[in-house]
Parts: sequence; C-alpha cells; structure tokens
Amino acid sequence: MRIYLCLSTLCAGVVLTRSRASSGMDAGAGMDMAFESSMESFNRMVRQHSNSNLDPDMAIEDAVTHLSRRTVPHELKVAMVGLDLRGSPVAELVGGANRTRQLRPDDGAVAAVSDGTLSSGPPEINDVMKRIFKIINGMIIEDQNKLVLKTFECLKQGKSYSNQYRTNRMNFYDESYKLQEAVSTEKHGQVEQSEANARLRHLNPVRKETETNCNREVKELQAEFDRISYDFTLARKIADGTSCAKKTGGSSFLQSCMRMVQDKKRDGFIQFHEDSHQHELVSLLQTEKAKRAFQRGLVEAAGPHALLAPPILLQTRTRLSRSDEVGSEEAMEAQEDELAHRANDFRDYFFDDVKFDKETAIVDGVYQQSAADMDLSKQIAEARVFIQRKTSEEMRDYRDEDAPPNAWIPQKDLDAAARELSLLSREDPTSKEGGLTAGGPPLPAQEQGMPKDKEAAKFFCTVSKNPNCPRFRDKLEQIVGELQAEKTHTEHLLETTKAECKATLAELDSQISEMDEKQNEGARIESEASAVKSDATGAITAIEGEGRKILREWDAIHQDCIKTIKQLRNNVCGTKKLKQEVITIEAKQRGGKRLEINDCSVSEFTPGECLNREFATAMAAKGMYDPSQFAEGGLAPNMKHDCGLGGGTQYYTRQPVSPPKTPDYGADCPPLRLKTSCNDFECPVQCQLGDWEGWSACSKSCDGGMKRRVRPIDVYPQYGGEECDPTKQEETCDALACDRPCTLNDWTPWRACTRACERGIRWRSRTIKKPATGAGRCARTFSKARYHKEYCNDIPCPAEVVCVAKLDLLVGLDASGSMTSDGWKAQSAAMLDLLEKTKLDAKNGLQIGIAKFAWDITLVHHLTDDKKALTKAVTAMTYDGWTTNLGGLFRTMKNMLQFGRRDAPSICMAWTDGRPSYPSDVYDTASGAHELRPVCRVMVVTMRPAVPREMVVPWVSHPKNENVYSVDDPLEMTKKVNDITTFYCAKIMRLDAYLMGQTTTEAPKE
Repeated sequence: MRIYLCLSTLCAGVVLTRSRASSGMDAGAGMDMAFESSMESFNRMVRQHSNSNLDPDMAIEDAVTHLSRRTVPHELKVAMVGLDLRGSPVAELVGGANRTRQLRPDDGAVAAVSDGTLSSGPPEINDVMKRIFKIINGMIIEDQNKLVLKTFECLKQGKSYSNQYRTNRMNFYDESYKLQEAVSTEKHGQVEQSEANARLRHLNPVRKETETNCNREVKELQAEFDRISYDFTLARKIADGTSCAKKTGGSSFLQSCMRMVQDKKRDGFIQFHEDSHQHELVSLLQTEKAKRAFQRGLVEAAGPHALLAPPILLQTRTRLSRSDEVGSEEAMEAQEDELAHRANDFRDYFFDDVKFDKETAIVDGVYQQSAADMDLSKQIAEARVFIQRKTSEEMRDYRDEDAPPNAWIPQKDLDAAARELSLLSREDPTSKEGGLTAGGPPLPAQEQGMPKDKEAAKFFCTVSKNPNCPRFRDKLEQIVGELQAEKTHTEHLLETTKAECKATLAELDSQISEMDEKQNEGARIESEASAVKSDATGAITAIEGEGRKILREWDAIHQDCIKTIKQLRNNVCGTKKLKQEVITIEAKQRGGKRLEINDCSVSEFTPGECLNREFATAMAAKGMYDPSQFAEGGLAPNMKHDCGLGGGTQYYTRQPVSPPKTPDYGADCPPLRLKTSCNDFECPVQCQLGDWEGWSACSKSCDGGMKRRVRPIDVYPQYGGEECDPTKQEETCDALACDRPCTLNDWTPWRACTRACERGIRWRSRTIKKPATGAGRCARTFSKARYHKEYCNDIPCPAEVVCVAKLDLLVGLDASGSMTSDGWKAQSAAMLDLLEKTKLDAKNGLQIGIAKFAWDITLVHHLTDDKKALTKAVTAMTYDGWTTNLGGLFRTMKNMLQFGRRDAPSICMAWTDGRPSYPSDVYDTASGAHELRPVCRVMVVTMRPAVPREMVVPWVSHPKNENVYSVDDPLEMTKKVNDITTFYCAKIMRLDAYLMGQTTTEAPKE
C-alpha cells in the first residue's frame, strides 16, 4: 500500500522553502529537514505495516502472542475445544486440556471426525470447522477494517499537520522575503538621495541658461514676425487696391528708374509712380525680403525691356538644359537631391511604385490605327485651329476691375498690424485723414528712394508703360504669396521655438521637482524600511515558535500512529496465521489431506487524482471512481482540485490479486476503495509586479555607462507562491564609442530606367540603419557609399513618338495671369498635341485627366480613355488670368487619383510658368507635393527661365533631373510636345509605326 504523504503541492512547497532557505536562513532550513525526515519515516511505516495480506514469515508463536493482546471471541474458544491442540501454541488461546469429543450436547457441537476412514474425494468440512472459519474470518475482516481506518485516520492527520506546517513555512519565508526587500529598499532610497543631489547640482544652472536663451530667441523671432506680418498686410493692401483696368489713356502707375551707386555702376529697377498711393505703401515696408520681392515682382511684371539699366539687387538665375555638360548636370542634380532629401521624409522622397517596373519591360507589338483613331486625329486638328482663332474676349474668364476673392483688407486690420510693431514711437509724416493710418496709431516713417549710404548717388525715373493686366496682377499676388510664405515660415519658427522652450523648461522643472522629491523620499523610505524590518523580525520569531509547536504535536501523533498501525497489522496477520494453523491441526486429526483455503489478497492502495467535489460526486453517481473512465480524453483543469480551503475528493483504490479467495471459507477482501479529502490548504498567491518604470538616464552618453529601472510589488507571494522576480534592473548603456559612424542597410534593388530613350537613369540606394554618434561620420545620401546611379537607354529618340504605356496621367495647366492669353492658347494647343500622341485604352493604355489652376482649381476632365471627350473639354477651356495656386493643384490631383486604376502607375505633371502666388505659396506648394508624392510620381514642366530651379526641385519625385523639364517660353510648348512625351512615358512607339503598325521602343526592364 504505497501512500505518500508528501503530495505534489507539498513537495513543491518543501523544495521551494528549501530553495528560499538557502539564502542564509539556517534555522528555517533545520526545521524543514526535521519535518521532512519525520514524513519520510511515517511513509516508510505506512508502506511496511498497512498491508493486511498474510505474512508467510510470521511464526505461530508470534501470532498467538499478538492475538493474546486482543480479545479472542468466546465462541472461537468453545469451537476449538473439539480440536486436538496438544503440543500446539494455539492451546494457550483456548485454555485447559484438550477435550475432544467431550462437548456438551447443548453446545451444538458435533464430533470433529466420525471415523478414521479416508475419503477418496475432497475432504468434507464439518459444522465445527465451518463455525471456526466463520469466526476467524470475522476477526480478520474486523481487524482489516480497523487497520484501514486507522491508517487513513493517520494519513488525514498527517495531511493536516503537513498543511499547517506548509502554511507556517510559507509565512516564515514570506516575512523573510519582506525583510530582504525592506533592506534593499532602504539602500535604494539612499542611492536615490545621492543621485538627486548630484543631478540638482547640474540641472539648476542648465535651467537658468536655457530660460535666458529662450527669452532672447523668442523676442527676436516675435519682432521678425511682427515686421513680416506688417509687410504682408501692406502687400495685401497694395494688391487689393491696384486695378490696371482703371488706368486709361496715357496715365501709368509704374516708373522705370535708374540710380548710380557708389561704385558708379548703374542700377535699374521698376517702382510704382511716386504720386501713387501704392508707392506710399511700399515705402513703409519693414523687411528687406519684402522690398526685394516687390523689386523682382515689378521687374517681371513690366518685363526686362522696360529697365533703364541692368538690375543689381535682382539677379535672374539660369538653368541647365539637357544639352549641358554631363559633369555640371550631375553636380547640380546631386546638390539638389541632397538639399531636397534633407527637407523631406526618406520614404516620401524616393518614390517607388512597383507597377512602374511592369511598364518598362520590352514588349514586342504593333498598333493598328482604326478608323475611329483617324477621325479623332481630324477632330484634334480642327480643335487646334479653333483655339488659335479665339479672341481675347472669348478666352477671358476674369474682370480686370475685380479684386481677388478675399476682397480688400479693412483699414482696422491694417492698423492692428501696425500696432503689433515694436517701432511705433515716431509720428508718420505721410499720415492723412482717411489714409493708411487714419483712426490708428502712426506708422513708422521710412525714407523713400535710396538707402542712406547712397544719398549722393544720382536718381531719376521715367514713366513706364502699363504691363499686361493679367500678368501684372499675377505678379502682385505672387509677391503677396512670397510674403505669406515668409510669414508662415517665421510664425512656424516662432511657435516651434516657443513650444520647444516651453517643453524644455517644463522638462527641466519636472526633473528638478523630481529630484527635490527624491531628497525627501529617501528619508521616508529609510524610516519605513526600518519599521518593516522590525515588524518582520517579530513576525519571524512568532512563526518559528508556532512551527516548533506543530513539529512537537506531529511527533506525538506520529508515534501513536506507528504503534497502533503495527498492532492492528499484527492482529490481522496473526489471525490469518491462526486460521492456517487450525487447518493444519484439523488435517492431522483427520488423518487426511490439508484443506486448501485462501483468504482474499489485495494489491496496494493507489491514490487517485485530487478531484473537484462536484465532479467527484457526478462520477460516483455513475459508479465510476477512476477518473479516466469518466473523462477518456484526460482530466480537464476544472475537474481537478489543486488547492483551496475545503479541499477536494480523492479516491484510494486497490484490486484483488492471485490466488483468489476460496469461496465460502476464505476471508472477504478488505475495503477496496476509500474516499478522503485532499489538498485542503490555501492556494498559492503568486507575486504580482507592476510595470517597469522608465529607464533612468544613462550615467554616460557613450563609452559605457549604467542605467537603472525599478518596478513595484503589487501583491506579495503567499502560501508557497513563486517569489518575485527582480524588482530592480541595472544594465550597461551607451557602451559604444562616443564617436562612431552610422551603419547602413543593404542595397535596394535597381530601379527601372526612367526613360525609353535620350539617356534615362536607374539607381539603387542604402538607407541608414543606425545613425552616427558623436564625431562619427555618415556618408551623404547621394555619395557613392549610399547611392549608385547609372545611365541607361542612351539612344536617340524618334522624331515623332506616341506613348503606348499603361499608366494614369494627370496634367495640370497653368491659367494664371503671367501665362498671357497667347501663352494659354499655346498651352492648350500643346495639350491637344499631347492627346494625339497617346494611346488611350482603359485596359492596356493610358487614361488622362486634366485640371487647370489659377486662383481656383478647375477640373477640366477626370481620368478617362475617351479622347473625344478630352478634346472637347480642352477646346472649351477658358483663361482665368489670375494667380498661380500650385498647392491647390497638387491636392486636387490627389483627389483625382481615386478614379485611377489599381494596376496602373500614376504620373502627376504640372505645367507652370511662374512661382506660386496667393492663395498658395512655396510652403503650401511643398506641402501639397509632399501629400501627393507617396501615391504619384510628381513631374513639373517649367515654361519660363525666371522660375528658379531650386524652388521646383523639392516638389518633384526622385531623380530630380528626370522629373523637371524646362521650356523657355509658353509659345514654344507645341514644339516640345514630342520631348514632353518621351519625358514622362517609359514605353513609346514611333509615330510612323503608330500609324502604320511597325516597331516599338521601350525602356528595358531592370
């Protein structure tokens, strides 16, 4: 009967306590060893003495001695009188001499043997022997039951004391753990105080210096913002109040001027007429940026031919064309790409659409022109002639006398802007009743004409011819847009500086406050830790006393159990030995064969799983006591009872073994199944830790430092729960050298060639995996270490081509005033030519969408492959003649892409002849392009040399030189349609092949 008191949970608890005791708790470890030794002794006793089967080694004398200590039934003594017990130790149990065949008739006994004749068959058992067997069997069953009950009573007591001792030991180690944590926490508080003091000595000076620098920077930026805001308001006032349509006859509001500078060079410029209200407003400009913007804008509006001398302050930048030297082109492209890359997100900057790779494959094929295509070509030619015959009145979609949509700026807003300036101490000598400063504080007076250091220079002006009206008002709005962009930029810098200063000071204040709190917290932690240590020490002493008491009580019960179980087992074995001796005596007396009578023998008890009470009850109701019969797939977790007060139900079972008992005369089996409670103890409470606090700052920024973090204990472990993982962590940080280079990712695959002819580009790049630190260096984005570029398809383009690629093309047409009506006609005609040089097909060809942009953005036609509808829409376009709203165009193109195809790449191409102007500006345009680039390859065609290349470069996709195409004048657009087609299209066909169905030229697949 293998019954182990050290169950799985108890053993786990003992192992756990021993592991905890290894940390210097010798007293607790000694008690654990004593209790474990006692349990092992008890288990050995149970294994040795709880078995009730016949002991073949027991002598009959020992059996009689054991039986004499228990009460032998009188009926057995009377029944055994008829046996010949002479010379047998059994006679001591009966008492007196053998009185065989002298029984009284009223005893109900008969002679044991009728005669000495031997029977040939099995010996017959007479009534006397039957009675003896019955009494002895009853004694065996009685003692077996007593043995089983006592054994399980002792087991139950053992479990109870095991649970008590387990709880005692868990409480002991829980308190010991708290004591250790208190000591560690005390040390932690001391370290925190030391760090706080050191940190405060550094933070306080830094905070003072930061506040001083922030106040100075904010004050400077605020003054700059006030000045540029004032200039923007003046520019808006000038633009709203200038209508070239109101100037009639010989009157003019512009003057062409020249002045001699100190080095005797001539400086030509354009200004408003000296007697005009606009001239008065320009003289009040505060910033050099605003003055230069008006100088440049008026020169561009009047035209270079109106200047009396070359301008000095205004220098027109020239741009490189594709015919320039390769070295100069590469140098400019690398510089432009590097500058643009720094201002843009890397993923956004390198536009990468895998669908472009499909369109650059070499595919053999011809195109057969249909009758419908021929008819559309005729319609396009007729539309081209119709556009050229349009008059200015028919083309016009504006009124010269109108102000822009936002109308005039009220005088009170202008005055409010003036009040924001810091230079308001002087009276404005130009102030007039009802004029610029009427009803508000005076504006600062500013000397007109030359700077003070050039007062000796000669100065004279002549009347200049009024400029083209749409072009002039576009330039005025361009000036407003430039100042708006500068205002936005300055405001962004101001707000960013304020936010950064506020965040920095708040962070410093927070750190200082935190350090102050740490100083006070250290003393509190130390005091609380001392109190915890005192409480834990007292609790440990009391728990130790309780544990020793449990051990003493258990030792007494243990000894009693050993004595009683041994006695009961000896009684059972002695009774069985007596039975075998009686059988031997009867056989001798009868002079025949010995009766073969076997009592029931059973296997050892096997403990079952500790079951949930409800599950055990349900199982017993079906007559099942083996859990595997009830749950064939194994016990589910909810069927077991691992812990908890009240305990679960556990069955101990055993089976009869060979040889089987003899029917009628063998003793019945002892109980084969017993039920007891199990795992009646508190469930372990596992340690629960809070979240890690943030890592402390590294003690050194490089060359190896230390950082630390802590986490709180939300629930301490109890009842054998796993002890807490470490609540403090320290690790090295910034172990790398202070000066180390960056690390790079692997090379990306080669991109496809950008063009089908005239030398395209393909490239690959490496992104930064880890940035450089300290004085470590990292290769520039477009250095050879990170960027490889090579030319491809360096072959001449055919004289006339047709685009047969599969892509969605969006074209934005410039309808601003600087375009002029003639330029608008040329641009419209070029758009028709572009339509003619495309294969429109929703399945395998192009889809084209068109929008025009001025002040408003007009959707000419959404993406479609209907060439007839596109031709009709282009023919019906009107000329707005207002501003250049490029930012609005890019955002509109993004919305137009919702009609695009999922399996076709997208190209967004803007045609423009000037800088962005109000309501857009360079920042607004850059923002719109930034939103568009991730979903579309952005390309720009510039139509005037005055458009600065460095302004356009940040808008387009990479590579910059492959996405910017320059035309010197809008009137030349019709001549450049073939080049523009090869500029955007990666799959082209010769025009004669397109018409006759012959050959195709494509960009190869990389």
